Amino acid sequence: MRGHDLAKKIGCDWRSEHPLILPEVWDVASARLLVEAGFPVLTTSASAYAWAQGYRPGERVGLEELLVVAARIVRDCNIPLIADLEGCFEHSNQYIKRGVTAALTVGCKGVIFGDGGRDGLHQMLGVMEVANRIKSARMAAMETRKPLFLVARTDAISMGNIIARPFEEAVTRANGYLNAGADLVHIPGVQNLDVIKQLRDEINGPLSITVSHKEAPNLKHYAEAGLTAVSLGTGLMRSALYDMKIKAKALMLTGEFLHLDDTISENDLSDILTRPASDPRNIATTA
Repeated sequence: MRGHDLAKKIGCDWRSEHPLILPEVWDVASARLLVEAGFPVLTTSASAYAWAQGYRPGERVGLEELLVVAARIVRDCNIPLIADLEGCFEHSNQYIKRGVTAALTVGCKGVIFGDGGRDGLHQMLGVMEVANRIKSARMAAMETRKPLFLVARTDAISMGNIIARPFEEAVTRANGYLNAGADLVHIPGVQNLDVIKQLRDEINGPLSITVSHKEAPNLKHYAEAGLTAVSLGTGLMRSALYDMKIKAKALMLTGEFLHLDDTISENDLSDILTRPASDPRNIATTA
């Protein structure tokens, strides 16, 4: 499946042969900036939001809190939003159904479920446990009579230091999640083209990865490797915070207000945040 085919399934327009870019946002301001840039779909990031709110490593943001943020973004951005429901993955199937129903009710077009191994801080759920959660999510969508785009993430490769055969485990989990009803499987922890091609050969459905390190190939090469989508992970947030760190240090060292050289004006930012929500004026056409 190509990126533009996936975009149609989500309900957005991606006029490119390259993988669909799925940028992660953590509040309304970051979301509106990316809409302004022309991105046709957004995802929320539980990790980025947790950092912004001061959560400690290993702490999970609650489902209700994640959905409040998602609802605000949906209200102010008239493009599809896929909500990270990390806060409910380790609960019962009934809890999953309530979470998906709530996400669809506030206007999200899709949800993201993980299998619990992010950063190696939590025990991974079994394949069948995740499959049952995916089926529960599908049932919730059927009962609410709303379409649901479901992304299933496995952290098998990210946890390669404690998993005996991470590649094989990732393939098994990916195919299991697709068979259970996932629309897209997401495998963070790999950017190498050779490994991606091997995954593509073994996985029977659309594949996404996280691009989080600067050594990443470009979109053209990822398209040739067979990727359907690319997540930006927390990279945009980390980039913004690094820029803030550098400018703050420079101010303290020099006493010069150089951080004001490259900024968004208050008027422009207010305009971006208060302009009536509308479709992006520039459809993404990444070369």
